[in-house]
Amino acid sequence: MKPNWFYILLSLATGPRHGSAIQDEARALSDGAVRLWPATLYGSLEELVRQGWIEELPEQDRPAGGLGRERFYRLTAVGRELLEAECARLEQMARTARARLAGMEALA
Repeated sequence: MKPNWFYILLSLATGPRHGSAIQDEARALSDGAVRLWPATLYGSLEELVRQGWIEELPEQDRPAGGLGRERFYRLTAVGRELLEAECARLEQMARTARARLAGMEALA
């Protein structure tokens, strides 16, 4: 999974957000490592909608307030499953790397 997709899905895991809120959340969650510029963000959002991993909220389901022009997105059930699977994959990779590094330290 592309890192920017991972952070977009992760930002939506706690509830619907609009584009600039997704940008801000992804930057915060990645400690600034992931910066979603508008072309990357909206291209990714379109692709994630096409994949069925996220969906745009219908106008009647959007939170009150705001300018009314914001497009809100939420994670789908499929998106949540894929995010959980990616988290498990990353955890396994980290365990393998730690075990390998611990073995190398024992040899030193």
